[in-house]
Amino acid sequence: MNPAFLKGATWGFPNASVDHIETHAAHVFLVVDRAFKIKKPVKLPYLDFSTVEKRRAVLARELEINRAYAPDIYITLADKLGEPVLVMERFDTRAILSAKVIRGIDDALANDLAQMAAEAHAVSRPAAVPGHAIMRGLEAQLNQAFAASPDLFPAAEAKTFKDRYAALLRRAAPLLDRRSTMGLVRRCHGDMHCGNIAVIDGKPALFDAIEFSEKIATIDVLYDLGFLLMDLLRHRQRRAANIVLNRYLHLRRSEEDLTGLEALPLFLAMRAGVRALVTADLVRELPVPHSFRQRGEARDYFRAALSFLDPSEARLVCVGGLSGTGKSTISASLAPGIGAPPGAIHIRSDIERKVMAGIAETGRLASESYTPEASEKVYQQVIRRAEAALAAGHSVILDAVFARPRERSAVEALARKHGARFNGLWLEAPPRMLRTRLDARRLDASDADAAVLERQLGYDLGEIGWRRMDVSGTPEDAVTAAREGIEA
Repeated sequence: MNPAFLKGATWGFPNASVDHIETHAAHVFLVVDRAFKIKKPVKLPYLDFSTVEKRRAVLARELEINRAYAPDIYITLADKLGEPVLVMERFDTRAILSAKVIRGIDDALANDLAQMAAEAHAVSRPAAVPGHAIMRGLEAQLNQAFAASPDLFPAAEAKTFKDRYAALLRRAAPLLDRRSTMGLVRRCHGDMHCGNIAVIDGKPALFDAIEFSEKIATIDVLYDLGFLLMDLLRHRQRRAANIVLNRYLHLRRSEEDLTGLEALPLFLAMRAGVRALVTADLVRELPVPHSFRQRGEARDYFRAALSFLDPSEARLVCVGGLSGTGKSTISASLAPGIGAPPGAIHIRSDIERKVMAGIAETGRLASESYTPEASEKVYQQVIRRAEAALAAGHSVILDAVFARPRERSAVEALARKHGARFNGLWLEAPPRMLRTRLDARRLDASDADAAVLERQLGYDLGEIGWRRMDVSGTPEDAVTAAREGIEA
C-alpha cells in the first residue's frame, strides 16, 4: 500500500487525520466526512483484484449494487495515485452493528433487522441456478481449505465436518433445487453480517454487498439471512437471532421458507465455515506474532460450523391459558432455547388471526372474527404452519388459549406424527389479576379484554393433562418456572 494514502492531503484535506481500516481484500481510509475505499491487488480462490482494470471494474460494480441498499452512503468513483477509489459518505463506526452487538441487540432492533432482510429479498432478482449445486460447490472449496490448514482446523474435526455436511446436503438436495424453481435463489446482498450493517437514524441499513462475484452472491435467500443469524449467534445474541428469524418468516409469509428450515443448519454451518476460511486467509497475510487473534477467530468459526451440524431433535412446546396469563411473553422468552440454533419458531394465534383478516397486528377485529367457526380456522392455520416447520425438523412453540380439549389433543397428535418431543404448559392466575393485566395492555396483537376473559372463565376446559403453572408472580419468575417445566 502506498503510504501517501495515510495522509489527509491525498484526499483533499491537508490538515486532517486519516483513520485506516484494513480487511482481507481492501483498505478503507476515513477522512473528515468521507470514506475512501481501494481494493488490495490480491488474487484469491474466490476473487481476483490483481490488476488496476479489475479493481476499477469491481469498484464500479460495488457502487452500482450498494446504491440500491444505501443510496445516501455511496457517492461516486474516483482515482488517486493511480488507484481507483470508491468515495462514500462517512458514518460513525459506532453505528456499525458489529460495534453495537457487543452491548447487546434489543428486541426492537432485532425486528428491524428482520424487516431490512425481508425487504432486501423482496426486491432481489431471482436466478435460475440449482440450489443444491450452489451448496455443493461451496462444500468442495471449504473441505479443500480445511484440509490445507491442519494447524487451524484439526484433521479429525475437519473430517467430521465433511461427513456431516455431505450427509445433510444429500438429504436437502431436492428441497434446495425446489426452492430454486420457486424463485428463492436470488441475486442477494451475499455478505449480510454485523460488520456490513449500519444503524443510521435509528434504522439498520445494509452496505458493502458482494460485488466481485455474481456467483457468490446468487444464493438461496435463507442462506443470505443465515450469515446474519450466524453472526448474532457467534456474539451470543441468541434471542436477537431468534427474533430475526421469526419476524423474517412472519413478514415473508411463505410456507416454502418454513419447509426451507430443513436446510438452515446447512446454511449456518457453511456461513461459519466460509468465515473461518476468510479469517485463515488473513492469518497467512500476517507475520506470526501479529496473527494470534485471527488464528483464534478462525478456530472459533470452525468450531461453530461444526456445532451447527450437531444432530438435534425437533420439539413442540405449547403454551396455553386464558387471556392475561402471559403466554406470549413466556413463549418469546422460551423460544431461543428450544431446539437447534437459533431456537424455535414462535407461532402465535393472535397474530395468525390478524394475518388471516388482513389487518395490522395491533389493529382491532370485529366480534365476528372471534366466533367458534373463525377460531377453528385460526387453529387450523396455526397447526398448518407448525406442521411445515416440524416436517423440516425444526422446533416450534405454539402460543394460544387452547381452551378446548380437542385443540390440545390436536397438537399432541401433531407432535406424535412428526416424532417430536412434546411439552404442554397451562398457565393460571387469579381472575382479578388477569383483569388487571388486560386493562393495562397496550399495542398488542391480542384483542382480549375483560369481556373476553369473562367468556373464557365460563368455558368447560375439560381435563388438562399439561403441566399447570401458577403465573401470578413476576414475569421473570414465570419464565424461569416455564423453562424448568419444559426441561423437567
